[in-house]
Amino acid sequence: MSRVPLMASNSSAQEIADRRNMVMLQAGLPGNSWTYCVEREQLARRSEWFRAMLTGPLAPPVTDSPPLLQLQHVDKRAFDHFLRYLHDEPVNFISVSTARATLDAAHQYLCPELARLAAAFLEKKLDEITVLEIYQGLGLYANNSTPDSDRSPCSPSAPMSPGDEANEIAAVCTDLLFKCLFVIDLSPAVVLHQERFEELSVQEVAHLARRDTLNLSSECILFSALDRWAAAECRRQGLEPLPFNKRAVLSDEICFSVRYLLMNDQEFVSGPMASGILTNEECVHIVSRILKHPESSVDGSLRSASAVHPSMLSDTPRVSRYKCNTQDCNMLKPGKKERQDNRKNRRKECASQGQRTCARIGNCLIQVLSCVFD
Repeated sequence: MSRVPLMASNSSAQEIADRRNMVMLQAGLPGNSWTYCVEREQLARRSEWFRAMLTGPLAPPVTDSPPLLQLQHVDKRAFDHFLRYLHDEPVNFISVSTARATLDAAHQYLCPELARLAAAFLEKKLDEITVLEIYQGLGLYANNSTPDSDRSPCSPSAPMSPGDEANEIAAVCTDLLFKCLFVIDLSPAVVLHQERFEELSVQEVAHLARRDTLNLSSECILFSALDRWAAAECRRQGLEPLPFNKRAVLSDEICFSVRYLLMNDQEFVSGPMASGILTNEECVHIVSRILKHPESSVDGSLRSASAVHPSMLSDTPRVSRYKCNTQDCNMLKPGKKERQDNRKNRRKECASQGQRTCARIGNCLIQVLSCVFD
């Protein structure tokens, strides 16, 4: 007679223990979240982060009904992939956005293998259209040392010591970051024209703008992108996108990462000068440098302490990553060398006349600018 209630009591106790071992996890922002009912012990065995969260001092109290924990910092689909990984289920990515969010989750929860899976998918989808989506925020996870611009994208990275999850993830992200920079260097005109460029942080914008390996056909492309980013940053800070506000958010470092001396006078006047971001004194100084005009001939009233410091202006062309190492690349096709020699001779004959003409044009332009700014 005593066995029946004893068995019922054991079964009831087991059910209560099972219920107390469960916890509800709500991943995503309110109104756009997914909810999961999971076992505390199972997650704690697979994840250090959840061991501290569910069984450590920060764990919610044990109750008969599963407590609800909100995880608003993680994307719902990324968290779904994270749980699949913990349960040894296949992780199949479909979109770049979900894979990128999963990489964030892998970094948050210290899962190197999940980070490798996400990075491998992102590398396959990496091109000039997706690169900024992958690049944005990736530098926060990478190693402190910036990837060497001369390193080949196929170079293997140094192996990490086992058991160091944070450094393993940093190595994965650093390698992916370098591949992103390589794609940006190859197609900056396409990349900088995208709206997502306007969403980058000021540190990311500064890093891209000062790269020596951007394969830019014109510095106007970079300036136009910075102008758009500055307008967006003004809006984020609650400022009107006026020229002086744009200059303030850009800072001198970013503003003069554009190599204005590589522009011709028409490009500079119609672009940077017309934008109003540069001061009048800076415009006159840069135009005189572009036209190679003697500084002594510029109106003294336009030269002041606010003019551009020489160290801030660069006329060094940006170097393309692709360098040909074979002798064939340096050899000219038959007949081509002769045509080039003829053109050089004609240029030499017209050099003196062209210099005199440019000097007269430069004098005229400087005088016009002086009148306008006065």
